[in-house]
Amino acid sequence: MIKNFWKKLIDPFLSIVETYSGKINSWAWDKRWKEREPLTQKEWEKGYKMWKKLNDIGVVNDEVKLKDLKKFD
Repeated sequence: MIKNFWKKLIDPFLSIVETYSGKINSWAWDKRWKEREPLTQKEWEKGYKMWKKLNDIGVVNDEVKLKDLKKFD
């Protein structure tokens, strides 16, 4: 009986979250990225070359911390 009570109480709340979470996510994405200038080709190439250089010497992986990158400057 208590289990059914909680299920009936939580189910409408979860339904609302399920319905509106995508809309809220889309709204937030637009607010964050809509007015930003896209990267130019040169900026993108510069960032890619820097990433490629670090990747080739084995710095880019899931375990790298920002402080570790300072030793490569």
